[in-house]
Amino acid sequence: MTDAGEVSNGFSDRWLAALRDLEASKVFRASPTQDEDRLPSLWLRLRAARDNGGSADVVELASLLSQVASFSPRADDWSAPYEPMLTMVEGRTAIPSDLTDVQIEVLVVVSDALPDHLLRARVYDVLAIRSLTGADRARWYQAEMGAVIEATLGGERWMRDRDMWDRALLVGRRGGKPMAASLQKLTQILIDHALTADLAEFPGPVADLLDKHGLARDRAGALAARMRNLASSAELEPARSYRERAARWHGVAGNSDEVSVDRLAVVNSLIAEAEGLSLGPDSDSHPRSAYLYERAMKALRMIPRKQREKLGVSALTTELGRRIRAAGAATLGTMGVLESESVDLSEARDHSVAAVSGKPALEALRAFVDLSSFSSLQDERDRAEKILAEHPLQTLFSNVHFASDGRVVHRSGGQGGEPIYGEDPATWRQMIQAYEIKVSLMVQGMLAPAWMALSNEHRLMLGDFVAIMRGSSIIPSDRELLIAQALYYGYDGDFLTSAQLLAPQIENMVRLHLRNAGQQTSTIDRGVEQEIGLTALMGRESVSEIFGEDIAFEIRALFCGPIGPNLRNNFAHGLVSDDSVRSVHAIYCWWFVLRLAFVPFWNRLHDARTADSHEPAERDRPSAREGETGSEPGP
Repeated sequence: MTDAGEVSNGFSDRWLAALRDLEASKVFRASPTQDEDRLPSLWLRLRAARDNGGSADVVELASLLSQVASFSPRADDWSAPYEPMLTMVEGRTAIPSDLTDVQIEVLVVVSDALPDHLLRARVYDVLAIRSLTGADRARWYQAEMGAVIEATLGGERWMRDRDMWDRALLVGRRGGKPMAASLQKLTQILIDHALTADLAEFPGPVADLLDKHGLARDRAGALAARMRNLASSAELEPARSYRERAARWHGVAGNSDEVSVDRLAVVNSLIAEAEGLSLGPDSDSHPRSAYLYERAMKALRMIPRKQREKLGVSALTTELGRRIRAAGAATLGTMGVLESESVDLSEARDHSVAAVSGKPALEALRAFVDLSSFSSLQDERDRAEKILAEHPLQTLFSNVHFASDGRVVHRSGGQGGEPIYGEDPATWRQMIQAYEIKVSLMVQGMLAPAWMALSNEHRLMLGDFVAIMRGSSIIPSDRELLIAQALYYGYDGDFLTSAQLLAPQIENMVRLHLRNAGQQTSTIDRGVEQEIGLTALMGRESVSEIFGEDIAFEIRALFCGPIGPNLRNNFAHGLVSDDSVRSVHAIYCWWFVLRLAFVPFWNRLHDARTADSHEPAERDRPSAREGETGSEPGP
């Protein structure tokens, strides 16, 4: 990079003249207009100046400065503080490393003459990032601090342009003693702003910056009092934010009693808003009230137990829990059913019935389990991503999932949130939604009619299912009778009992094959060994390697939760009601395990080598007796 003193006079004169011409076009403003963000709006005006023509130098300079203004700040990333403003399939906007050496020289020339303080600070920051020596870098950082200090705080739009102050504070802290004076000056400006500015000038976010960077500790008491005072004149939600800020600053000041007072004020505000909602039978405010009570509970739990007792609210946690459950139940009562055009399943029903009719028992059972293959993870993911691409708005929002009794059982994030089984949460949510629809259609249109035809034509006995289990490599040798009994219950029409028995056996089956593959399936704490639950086990990548990604997806979608049927949890905790006796999930669970066991049995019966090569995991078990594996279930 070329320093300012090394640039020729002719080069400097050329670009300073271009800057004067650009300034004459009113691109730069002394102060932003109402509701205008400084640098984003300047970026738009610079692009307009570039597109409107003029001399080649003016156009080139406007283009260069618009690129600098477009850099999207990442204030907490010291090594890469800027990212592209836009990233698309066709490409992305610029970042500092994209600038050429000539463009850097142009910025060196015009930097001190830029009339906009924030743009000047941004240019200084870019020059520091691109500097080749530590001395040059320190000089540009000092200039950046000075430009930020010169900026008028009250006139800026803090909700976005505050990133420039955030970056400057980081630069000052990282700069050590050489930056100490500038950092102190900037800190004092921010303190004065937080203590004197009115609500319209965003004193709260300024106080947040000071807290974030560990500054103004000696003024914590004054800042806490100011935040509490601002809360009294702010609207409802901003008022709670200012009380939370007051609590943080009282904590910095070491005043734990006042911290609890501020947090309790937030709790009371949330409760008061929830109580003020209209909550009639047809009201649509029940979800809002549940949300407010949940926030109140979270805020209340931040107050230590002794402080709650001291403030006389020790019983409030119990009361809030009762209100949360009541609001959740009321929310379910107000939810409507989305109905679409009816689906004609008669063709699928007729085909499935024909597939299992008029065959010997074993052939009919094979046709029954072959009515459908297991769901394909890749296909489900592709369909979900396609739907989300066509309707992108639904990826932006988180979702609240209610149990049948009104309990909130899960909150799933929007796109980019914490992955669920390695999938983006928005994608996984769409996959499970499609999976449940598929299960419902499959049971009603195929499995239930085919089961009725099969069971009417062939009377299979418990011994037949025992023979199948003993010939199936995936079934643990010590669970053959138990799983056979569960499958027999389902074949006899008692699907709920069948599913209740099968759900924990799926967990045991997963645990067994993980253990046989060398995986740890339990934890030891203080000498006590405890088994790891199914949901946690299925979170391991090795599950897909052992069972295959499709079977792993089926187990996760059907048995693990809380998004989806969540059969393992519901059965284990007694959350299944009488309405589930003939539920599609219970029937599908029975068919899923039957298919899982029958396919290895069939393969072993017809091709032992094929069966052995497809075992999910090796295990020690006695070989099934020839009479058992070869026996065909009788009619």
